[in-house]
Amino acid sequence: MSPAPRRRRSVIVVAGESSNDREVLQHLIPALYPRCPKVVTINDKIKLAPALLQLSPRVETLRDSALRMAEGCNAELVGFVVHADLDEVSDQRYDQVRERITTQLRKTLPCHSALALSAVEMESWLMLFPDAFPKVRRGWTMRPEDRRKDFTKLANPKEHLQRHLGKPPYRESDSPKIMAAAVALGQISARPPGNNRSFRDFADQLAAWKKK
Repeated sequence: MSPAPRRRRSVIVVAGESSNDREVLQHLIPALYPRCPKVVTINDKIKLAPALLQLSPRVETLRDSALRMAEGCNAELVGFVVHADLDEVSDQRYDQVRERITTQLRKTLPCHSALALSAVEMESWLMLFPDAFPKVRRGWTMRPEDRRKDFTKLANPKEHLQRHLGKPPYRESDSPKIMAAAVALGQISARPPGNNRSFRDFADQLAAWKKK
């Protein structure tokens, strides 16, 4: 009797405009999604948020790249996450962009999908974990008044960190190390103490994967 074929392993594929943002999500997703399979990235730099009238072909391109990546890993594509910066403060447009992209992802992808639509940008999510900053640079600390902000309303979080975090100045390339530090500190949860609705929406989408 021949042995049963080995079950293919599972993989989650991450896409996004920036390699730093993709790496941040590689740290974040396993912390939010227990028993997470391997998380890999694709390099397609396709912008979704500014292209609501041209979503279908762009999402189809991402789907095809994700399937090729999974096949190259000899794995089954079980989840797809795409990051986009809203690049503006959260308002009614945030809801419109999130709904349109989420609908297109669910229509196009053959697996679970989640949209990491950061408002205003990824730095808004990093600021939810203030204790992580001094773990990366000893001279960094978030001001007490910044910890109480609604980060979806902070117009330029990257520039804000560069002005107020301390020395050396914050750079985008620091972002994966900051998220890795937050994970190592055990601070990642779907409802961190800070305030950022766009982070909560992403965490809720991942949580919904477990229920399907």
